[in-house]
Amino acid sequence: MERMKRMSKRSTFLLALLMFVFAAWPAGLIRAEEKTTSTVQWDSQNPTTVNLGGSPAQLKVWSVTQTGKTDVTERAEWISGDSSILKVEKGLITPVSKGQIKIVATYDQKTVSTTITVKSPYSKLQFNPTGPLNLTIGGESKQLTAQGVLSGGGTENVSGVEWTSTNEAVATVENGLVRPLAKGVTYIKATKDGLNAQLIVYVRSSSQALVLSASGSKSVYLGSSPIQVTATDVNLTGGKTDVTNTAEWTSSNSLVATVEQGKITPMVVGNSTITASYHGLSKTLKINVLPTVEKLVSSKASLTLETGSKTSLPSISAYLVNGAKKAVQSDVKWSLSSESAVKIANGKLVAVNPGSATLTATVGALKLDIPVTVQYKVLKLTASEKKYVLVAGQETSIPTVKAHMAGGGVLDVTNQVSWVATTAAVTVGNGKVKAVSGGNSGIKAMYMNKYVKVPVIVEGAISTLTPSFSKAEMNLKGSKSIKVVGNYTDGKKVTLSSKVKWTTSNASVVVVKGSSIKAVGIGTATITGTYQDKSFNVEIKVTPKLLKLVLSNKNLKLPKGSSQVLSVSAVYDSGATANVTNSAVWTSSKPSIVQVTAGQVKALDSGSSSIKVVYGGKKVTTSAKVLK
Repeated sequence: MERMKRMSKRSTFLLALLMFVFAAWPAGLIRAEEKTTSTVQWDSQNPTTVNLGGSPAQLKVWSVTQTGKTDVTERAEWISGDSSILKVEKGLITPVSKGQIKIVATYDQKTVSTTITVKSPYSKLQFNPTGPLNLTIGGESKQLTAQGVLSGGGTENVSGVEWTSTNEAVATVENGLVRPLAKGVTYIKATKDGLNAQLIVYVRSSSQALVLSASGSKSVYLGSSPIQVTATDVNLTGGKTDVTNTAEWTSSNSLVATVEQGKITPMVVGNSTITASYHGLSKTLKINVLPTVEKLVSSKASLTLETGSKTSLPSISAYLVNGAKKAVQSDVKWSLSSESAVKIANGKLVAVNPGSATLTATVGALKLDIPVTVQYKVLKLTASEKKYVLVAGQETSIPTVKAHMAGGGVLDVTNQVSWVATTAAVTVGNGKVKAVSGGNSGIKAMYMNKYVKVPVIVEGAISTLTPSFSKAEMNLKGSKSIKVVGNYTDGKKVTLSSKVKWTTSNASVVVVKGSSIKAVGIGTATITGTYQDKSFNVEIKVTPKLLKLVLSNKNLKLPKGSSQVLSVSAVYDSGATANVTNSAVWTSSKPSIVQVTAGQVKALDSGSSSIKVVYGGKKVTTSAKVLK
């Protein structure tokens, strides 16, 4: 019983305690809630403008209470007014298209909003290369690149561009690759994010002419072999290509003559026009098919010529099977049994060497032989070398000797002449001339009662050659003299500058004449001087001449604490320019006011200073004023 009473008292105590807690705690809690308030705020660093094509940007929101603030970006509910312009997820915004859109963030039933502008990073679109574009039918396609001009300056290649051609029959475009199809004009357009660029394209024929090996009209005789006509395409730069097998060939009367890849076959007596077509151009040849030739006759039964002379080919007439006689000069195919004595050039017989040959005229299936005899008359002999300078014991090859003939012909008679030495200082024979002892001498070549002399000077041996310099740097179009001293084996010295034989490894950079070196192009070259059997090299580097330095901006005015970047360009006499900002030396007359390093200008204190830039012996200055 006592135990039950104690339990009852304990229960009463616990119940009273619980009632006290429940009575006191809610009231305190309510008072605490009444005192605790919060707001939702945007982060001050949140962007209000984003560029298309840029990386996603992060927005932040804060829950602000009396005791501090908490980043609730991840817990807030985010809504984009139009996800086709801007997508948002947990504050991460991704630009989709140009426009302005409201972004709303809600946390703890409190809402904040802001307006985000999505814009293109480019002020306009342009092409690389720029127009107009000139293409040719059948020629190479041209790759265009769309570039965006950045609002802050500079350009960058743009992807995701929509390409169109206003006339796809003339040229098509795919991913910027322009393919020419037909003659005409079209415009290539590029569109990206509301920006457009347009370029005109001219497509022309790749051919300026089609040339046939036979022109006008041509007679063909029944019973003769088919005749082959070739077609040559002349492109816009004058280059020529044989298109005989690729051109289209037609005959206006295939009953009279057929044609296949320029091969014309006579079928019956009559007339036909052969047409060759290629790349929109065409050329015609009239074919006259005549009866079979029965006999050929020549205006000259034989010919006798002097070497070097020229004469017209004889006139040829044909007797046909129907009894008619016809002049067939334009239809004759000429040939020679040998071209060692006489040749055919530009419709003429040219006598080359003494001798004989048979001239053959072919018309249809008939041939006519005409004997030709060539006799020579030498006017003078000339040698390829004006003189020799040799050292005692040295030998060299004899010069080439040419005979100048009556009528203007020139023959190489090196192997037919006889040689003699004019003194005992030299010997000549077996194709060589050899110096025996010092002094002046010569060799003489004789042929057909004519002769030519070549002086031979025998001098002492050179042991070394010494140029006045072994390397040099020159400006474009500049000249520099070089002195070469030769040392004889006996110790004597001689200046050989004008006697040295010069060669250059790159004539587009350096040429040498006499003792003068001339810089004709940018680059490097090695010139080699040779005299007797000695030689040396001189390295030449040709660079453009620096004319001046140009600053990107002058007369600066800067607020205190601000900075600005300058650049400096070097202008050369070749017309080239180069950015030398990092290579130039930058100085400030008052570094306590204006500090400058590699083009980076910092305004430290109010006042004025002068900025000087030095590079390659040139300088340029500008003023800089720091405002308060």
